[in-house]
Parts: sequence; C-alpha cells; structure tokens
Amino acid sequence: MSRIILWRRRSIDSTDINTRRIELQARLWEEFQRLNQEHFEGTLSLSEIIVSTRKQYGGYYMKAKSRIVVSWPAYLQHGWEETLNTFRHEVAHIVHNDHSTAFWVLAERLGCHRRHALPPKEREHAYCRYVYECPACKTRVFRRKRLVRASCGRCDRTFNPAFQLRLVSSTTTRRASPTS
Repeated sequence: MSRIILWRRRSIDSTDINTRRIELQARLWEEFQRLNQEHFEGTLSLSEIIVSTRKQYGGYYMKAKSRIVVSWPAYLQHGWEETLNTFRHEVAHIVHNDHSTAFWVLAERLGCHRRHALPPKEREHAYCRYVYECPACKTRVFRRKRLVRASCGRCDRTFNPAFQLRLVSSTTTRRASPTS
C-alpha cells in the first residue's frame, strides 16, 4: 500500500501550495509506475514518496523504509525536469544502493541525464558550513557536511589527489576570525 506524506518546516496556510505538492507527488507516482512497468516488469517496491520542504535540494532513497524523498524548494527553483531527473536517480538506488558503474548504467537507462542535483539558486549563507577550493581551477565547493578525500569534478571526473579540494573556510573559522 502506498502513502503520500507531506513534510513541512513550518505550517503553510495556502491550500494552493499543498495542492501543488500533492499534484507533484501524484506525477512522481505515475512516473514510478511507468518506470517499474517498462524497465522492471512491475517488480520494484516503493511504499512512500515524500515531497519535503526541509530538504534543500536533490533527494534520497531510504532502503529500510522503502521511501524516496525529493525537495520541494528544488522543484520550485528548477522545475519538473530537474525533479524528474532526481527522482529517476533515486529509483535507480532501489536496485543499486551505491554509485557503481552498474548504477550509472541503470540510471541512464531510466532517463537520468545529470550526475548531481542542481544546488539551490539562492541558499542561506548559514546553510553551508564548509567551503572548499580546487587548487588548480580555484572552483569553490560549498558543503553542509565536511568532505573527506574529495577532488574537483571539473578537473578530473575520478578522484585525483592533484585536484584534492582544500578547506578554505568553515563556520568555526568564520566565527574565530575578527570582524572588520
């Protein structure tokens, strides 16, 4: 039995917003049914699809609860195509719980055309606790969680120590620095 659950950060009075979120969930359920029939002969199981206002971008699959969560703010900022891409990525995780070659082959077959979810167009400054920089191209990478052994994806698609990201700022270093 499938359930529709809405998570919210704060109460929303607007019936229109809730209606739009329920409509988005319904479209995602339709997409799940289509993918399940066309690619898996109806063998995949999923109990919940959640459209969360707490998730800033992207989505995730919870194997233990057979649940896919997608971001409502990402949908509002990037639209249906980006949400659909994220959803297909998460459906592939039902079969492959990692990001192995087999996972990416399946994700592409399901129509997932981006490897990473687009970040929010506007993000609260306090959201990112860590700022990393590539030593070669100087690309900055903003993360909420601390990275361990990560390299620049623009300079090399696989891990390369030559392009290992360096921590340039964190909330602890920002707080410790004197204000001018």
